[in-house]
Amino acid sequence: MQRPYLKSVIMYCVNELQGQRTIYSILHLLNGKKSSQTIQDAHLFQLTPFFRTFGNLSRGVLDHLGEEILNSSWMTAIDEKHYILTAEGKKELERSLLECPIPSSLNGWLYHSTSELFWERITLLIQVISHLNNNNVKYLPIQRKRYIHEWLKDFLGTSGFARDEVGVMLYRELGQCLEDLNDIDPAVLTLRLTGYNRIGLTAVQASEQLGISPDYYHHQFLGAIHHILASGRENSAEYPLITKIVSDAGNKVQLTLSAQKTYTMLQQGLDLDDIAKMRRLKKSTIEDHIVEVALNDSGFNITRYVSEEKQKLILHAANRADSMQLKQIRQIVPESDYFEIRLVMAKLGEGQ
Repeated sequence: MQRPYLKSVIMYCVNELQGQRTIYSILHLLNGKKSSQTIQDAHLFQLTPFFRTFGNLSRGVLDHLGEEILNSSWMTAIDEKHYILTAEGKKELERSLLECPIPSSLNGWLYHSTSELFWERITLLIQVISHLNNNNVKYLPIQRKRYIHEWLKDFLGTSGFARDEVGVMLYRELGQCLEDLNDIDPAVLTLRLTGYNRIGLTAVQASEQLGISPDYYHHQFLGAIHHILASGRENSAEYPLITKIVSDAGNKVQLTLSAQKTYTMLQQGLDLDDIAKMRRLKKSTIEDHIVEVALNDSGFNITRYVSEEKQKLILHAANRADSMQLKQIRQIVPESDYFEIRLVMAKLGEGQ
């Protein structure tokens, strides 16, 4: 199975995890599993860029690639399904990342819920504007989903931008974004675009034309999309059209449905015990939700649950500990419970 870039990604994650999680935690990360453990691990081990960037990766493929990495002596087991890279593996990872670096703009955690929608919307918008500008109304839409067509009709009617200006603005904004890409060839996107007298390539065709593997192309494509979304998010005045395209897409605080319900009740002033009773859930489940909120909402104040003094003790213990394992940290600060440690570590991961 020739998937060298995906093997590099797996090895990178193994190296960051340092044997503290099983290899299947990488599968959950790349699949974008919305569990409290996966979300916390993504932040704690600084692996948020990879969240849901290989959503179709199967357990079988991961097992096979893991075996290949083991057989190459690049990885060794320290426990059941817990691995670390060997010295040889670290050299191989360094070599492979020099050849195919992970896109610096990749941010699966922040943009996993908007990337696909943005691509569907902008590709149809480009196609429609291109044909309108050439007075051609006979073409097959590149996107077939009805809600995308309904969005476009509404967008053109209510965006506040004149139709004859949209093409010029879009060209300027996308051109500016793509010029600012440091480590990605803009062709990963432009080859895929369909317009008047132009049919965009598929992902496989684009990767072949660029001479890169499908896996590496996939991360570069996502990196380019994430860069555009980040540009609009960080400078809406400079990119008003891009900002408008995704203005209604998703919440800033991306929570699982159950955690969102808990968060709403927290904002109403209810405490943990009340929420657990009203929702008929274990208190530990509500604590999981609060950790998830702390990871997602940078403005969430955890002093309601962990005193500032105890936060300092836990942070000091985390810096002294040999690993990010909660058990080891608690041995240093036994007066703290696991919930308090997880909350502080959530904030620590956020700031790293």
